[in-house]
Amino acid sequence: MSEDSDEILALNGSEIRRLPARPFRAGLFGETLEAALQALIARHPEVLPGAQMEPGTDDPPRFALLRREMPVGGWSLDHLLVDQRGVLTLVETKLAENPEARRAVVGQIMEYAANAREFWGDGRARELADQYWNRDRGKSVDDEIRQRLGIEPDKLWALVDQKLRDGRIRLVIVADELTSEVRRIIEYLNEEMETAEIFGLEIKCYGNDDKSLVLVPRLLGQTQAALDRKGVQAGAPVWLPGQLRESYQQVEDQEAAARLQELLTWAVDRGVFLPARAKKAVFGIKGKTGQRLFTVYPDGTVYWYMNERNYPGGRVERDSSLAELRQLSLVSPELDPGTVSSGRNLSRKLAELNSEEFSSLVRILGQACGC
Repeated sequence: MSEDSDEILALNGSEIRRLPARPFRAGLFGETLEAALQALIARHPEVLPGAQMEPGTDDPPRFALLRREMPVGGWSLDHLLVDQRGVLTLVETKLAENPEARRAVVGQIMEYAANAREFWGDGRARELADQYWNRDRGKSVDDEIRQRLGIEPDKLWALVDQKLRDGRIRLVIVADELTSEVRRIIEYLNEEMETAEIFGLEIKCYGNDDKSLVLVPRLLGQTQAALDRKGVQAGAPVWLPGQLRESYQQVEDQEAAARLQELLTWAVDRGVFLPARAKKAVFGIKGKTGQRLFTVYPDGTVYWYMNERNYPGGRVERDSSLAELRQLSLVSPELDPGTVSSGRNLSRKLAELNSEEFSSLVRILGQACGC
């Protein structure tokens, strides 16, 4: 499709607006050509569509930038990101008009992946990321991890080293348009590789000016065969109350198991239980709008979705829950919910609460869910 004819339609009530394609080579953020695409990913790593990478999962990958121009041997990777499970995500950006957007970029990113463990393992990734954030952003990379992913940095970095040792890594080639040749190569590699994943990502940009743009990310290269064989969460079971109760009986910590059983019974009895598709025994708790407000994990971690759109009363109602959770020391006093793109883990697990604190948490959940 030519750029002149490519457009999307935005419906607002009874009015439709036509938004023309805006090529990245026209420049964004004061940048031009590939630099515009690179700047977009660095500023907004959420443009990588985790829900497309793991369709149907309860907690799809969420990303934080570790470093731009990440050294690996004698080369440098465009972007190194990490998700909340400690999986490093290598990102290379190429425009369609760049000849390297064909086979060369696939070989390039595979070479980076082959050297990742040697150059980034044993804490080296953390050192290199912190150098970048201190030098170019004036803050610690650990602060960015807390803000973006809601996880304690020491725990995340331990996961990063473990995943590198296991060969768990994700590769993403980002472009405004990927050729059919590159798509076929990506699909083939994704089905053949056992522990690593490789994706193509096309990002289309639409709008009339730099201040109001619509971005449309489209993931390429994931096949159902690869999903099933790698055990990606789309092939995982859906956890219903009966299966959850059976799973909780296997939890070694009896206090944690009892709290999980009690919270599950509470959610089912009040009609706020949401089943989840995941490898582990996970369930959700829905709010007044029917959207997921909380996810409960088998280790007793509770994840809170903080977007004000999940509350009928918007920000005021969301912040009321925030204030009560802070009183229980379950949310950091410094946390600004306006800077959170998705949510945060509550800072203490269910088994770490005394009986009074647990009862207070259940009461707060009930108020948030309207039950």
